[in-house]
Amino acid sequence: MNNQKIIKNVILDLGGVLVDIEPQNTYKAFKRIFKAEYQIDIDWENLPEVVIAMETGKWSKDKFKKTMLEACKQGVSASQMVDAWCAMLMEFRTKRVKMVEDLAEKYNVYLLSNTNVYHVNFFEKEFKNRFHFPLKRMFKKVYYSHEIGFRKPDPKAFEYVLKDAGLVPEETVMVDDRMDNCQAAALVGMQYIKVPDDTGLENVIGKLL
Repeated sequence: MNNQKIIKNVILDLGGVLVDIEPQNTYKAFKRIFKAEYQIDIDWENLPEVVIAMETGKWSKDKFKKTMLEACKQGVSASQMVDAWCAMLMEFRTKRVKMVEDLAEKYNVYLLSNTNVYHVNFFEKEFKNRFHFPLKRMFKKVYYSHEIGFRKPDPKAFEYVLKDAGLVPEETVMVDDRMDNCQAAALVGMQYIKVPDDTGLENVIGKLL
């Protein structure tokens, strides 16, 4: 981030910034329920058909269920498969909720996340059960990739948010844990803060407050 004085808007990523994620939990869960011929090393980044289709809203919930259940052992239910899909999502730390609230006193705060309908349903429910108010209340507006049709690091994802929210790129900073996402934000004129791997918002909050 080059010039904090002009920053008016902060866009936060979700996974790796506000919510810890552990993809290995999902890999292990799928290995337990997949048929033998699907017992391969699963890599989140190497599942483009499923991940990208779900995170850009190109696949319906029904297509996802049908496709994934075909890979599962006989007797595995749709709910068990969805639980495995969501196993990577960890808890939303209380201290990060407070940090978002502190940021909202100084900036217009938005959320932009690469995600899918199942993960959204899971973490929004978990958040509300724990903190007793909806996640979206913390932000000026929430942007989920499967709803807007673009996922980071596609510059169109950032352009969509900037246009929809009426934000000036130079007055906006993206806080993300992936450098390719940060670089894409810079391509459209935004500033960025890269969250170090395996940390979270608490590691960079001092640059904003």
